[in-house]
Amino acid sequence: MVRWKLAAFLIIMLGVASLAEMVIFFSGRIIPGVTVCGRPVGGMTPDAARLKIMEMAPEILDREIKLRLGDRVVTTTPRNLGMKVNIDATISRAWAMGRTGNLKQRLAVFIPDRRRLEAVYEWEQEDFQVELKRLGFDILREPEDARLEIDDKGKPYLIPARDGWQVDNATFLRCLGEKYSGEVIDIPLNRLEPRLTSAALAARRIEKAAGTFTTIFNPADTTRTHNIRLASGTLDNTWLPPGGVLSFNEVVGPRTVERGYQEALVIEEGNYVSGIGGGVCQVSSTLYNAALAAGLTIVERQPHGLAVDYVPPGRDATVVYGLIDLKIRNDTPFWYWLKSRVDNNKLTMTFYASGEAPVAEVVSQLIEKILPAEEVEIVPGWPSDRVEVEQEGKPGFRARVIRIFYQQGKEGWREVVSQDLYPPLPRIVRRGQGEESVVHSAGS
Repeated sequence: MVRWKLAAFLIIMLGVASLAEMVIFFSGRIIPGVTVCGRPVGGMTPDAARLKIMEMAPEILDREIKLRLGDRVVTTTPRNLGMKVNIDATISRAWAMGRTGNLKQRLAVFIPDRRRLEAVYEWEQEDFQVELKRLGFDILREPEDARLEIDDKGKPYLIPARDGWQVDNATFLRCLGEKYSGEVIDIPLNRLEPRLTSAALAARRIEKAAGTFTTIFNPADTTRTHNIRLASGTLDNTWLPPGGVLSFNEVVGPRTVERGYQEALVIEEGNYVSGIGGGVCQVSSTLYNAALAAGLTIVERQPHGLAVDYVPPGRDATVVYGLIDLKIRNDTPFWYWLKSRVDNNKLTMTFYASGEAPVAEVVSQLIEKILPAEEVEIVPGWPSDRVEVEQEGKPGFRARVIRIFYQQGKEGWREVVSQDLYPPLPRIVRRGQGEESVVHSAGS
């Protein structure tokens, strides 16, 4: 046993000594016996090996190969498929034989099979896809999730998911480098699964409209209409799972010029002023009312400082990114799917859910109407009969909102959703002082 160990040790030491001598003797050249694609490059300088590889590259890239997918076979070349020889990387691989790695890896240079190297290849994916399409193999595609659409009768229906296909690049490149001219290569494919399968979507049981609400806007107000379309579009197709929370600000994001929002009127500190994102609160208010009708839980909601004209008093929800949010929670065991649609002058939001999901009747109660006060500003120098209305007044309100829940057609419990106060907007009038109101004093 000792003799065998000693013999093995002597063999290893002999190999190390031989390797060291070889590396020193061929200090500026590739170790003898190394081949690339069957062509000898051993004993050559890197520059000579470069010329050798450049000469053989066209033979590798322009040889005829056959591709097979299913029962169909077509003819092309590796070059047409986007394959290239990385000459620098190939020379580095040949030069590294016997010079780099651990001792075991370096000694492998004495094994004939280890000295037979393949070239290092690169692959242009775009050229590959163009060539496959030219050959009639339009197979590469991303997976498509299952999705829902709404039919002409307003009912949701399922569009099945579709698998994607991707070429196994490493396997295919290896086959291109190893196969000889005229040989058939089966295109290796990897199946790409969609994130949402048809079965998973069907299990969510989206069967009916659980709650819907529509508000009206003036399409002639183009910037406000633009903001409504932009914000509502980001909410379209939002999913609310059991126990999930929908945050308006998280889904819609910041309302900034960089994100496409424009200036329109907003309510700020009880007054109408111009601001970026005007009209977004109509979107949040429409969403709020759809959620109320769908029986969802309102976690966070704040009314405007003034009554608005697109929803009844008590039914609005103002939002300010980073400060004021509308948050809706799903406390049911059912999935909810939100659809948003803008049609001419109408914004509609609808939550769809299972046929067993609860629904609610929303009742607005006007407790008090508060008439606006009139504020008069006297303007010196104006005649007494000159009167200008600087701001039309708007009444204020005290409002209560009640919700009545129904489960499968049967009335259940009631709740008071909110009680809100909307201060009136005063009527502001500018009136002339008149000459008779000016007192003149004569000097003595």
